[in-house]
Amino acid sequence: MNETWVTVAGNISTDVTWRRNADDSVVANFRLMSNSRKFDAQSGNWQDKHRLAVRVTCWRTLAENVRVSVTKGDPVVVHGKLFTRDYEVEGVKRTSTEIEASSVGLDLNRVRTSVVSSERTTGERHVDVTHLEVVGEAPSPVEFGDADELVQLGPVADPGASEQAEDDDPLGRAALAG
Repeated sequence: MNETWVTVAGNISTDVTWRRNADDSVVANFRLMSNSRKFDAQSGNWQDKHRLAVRVTCWRTLAENVRVSVTKGDPVVVHGKLFTRDYEVEGVKRTSTEIEASSVGLDLNRVRTSVVSSERTTGERHVDVTHLEVVGEAPSPVEFGDADELVQLGPVADPGASEQAEDDDPLGRAALAG
């Protein structure tokens, strides 16, 4: 069977959920929304076109990192295998479009981050995001589009200004929400 690999940029439109399976593997899920926009020269406005909504599934280390690094509303880029899943709810047949992610990253066209490299006990190098700054005005999870069409670049606060020392807010999101 052929696999279809895709890369989709969009916004996380649901809370990230995760669970640990019986075999001790971790799985995380979220919904990704993306849409295309086209500039209408006659009206001088951007027009929303086709919308894509997909369920994203992440496994093992990627799932653990997604769980602690991103949240609803964040602009991300997801790369992975695209497929559809058929299922039935109360006798009604439905289809879900899904991506089994091999990588997930913040869309740096729309946010700025600072990273700190650290070593795991295995000696494997990985990166911890220390804080997240929204560049311009963040779109809502439903109203979004290509980064070039949405983001209005403006001054960004000093990266150290939004950091929080609280353990429950490692990315400093409370400062950004205010």
